[in-house]
Amino acid sequence: MKSLLALSVALSLMAMPVHAQLYKWVDEQGTVHYSDQPAQGKTKAESKLDIPNQPGAASSPDSAKTWQEKELEFQKRKANTAASEAKNQKEAQEAKTKLENCDKSKQNLSQLESAAPAYTYSEKDGRTLLNEAQRAEALAQARKSVAEWCK
Repeated sequence: MKSLLALSVALSLMAMPVHAQLYKWVDEQGTVHYSDQPAQGKTKAESKLDIPNQPGAASSPDSAKTWQEKELEFQKRKANTAASEAKNQKEAQEAKTKLENCDKSKQNLSQLESAAPAYTYSEKDGRTLLNEAQRAEALAQARKSVAEWCK
């Protein structure tokens, strides 16, 4: 009994395609009228409107496409969006790295240009004081690094 009731409700809710005639006319006073019956008597203008009574029946470029074509287009848009986001994220990371390297290069240059003693560090020798030639070479390298990273 319940299945019969459910079936009847489901069938009653299904939209059946209906195509009704719709007429539009303007009477002598200039009032626009819409009706399913043609105008009776004198009218200024009359036209028959051909409007389908189905949701989504309007013709659009997408209406001729199958769901597979629409799905393929969606997947392409999704892939393009993901690629664009990945590219933007990569560019942001590169910009962040460039800014960090610029800051480090400027700090290194500032330290080498100051009057304070300059040192190098290595696993083998530990901390070693730079002589004048080594300091000049490190200073030239630091200026080159600043010019490269801080464009």
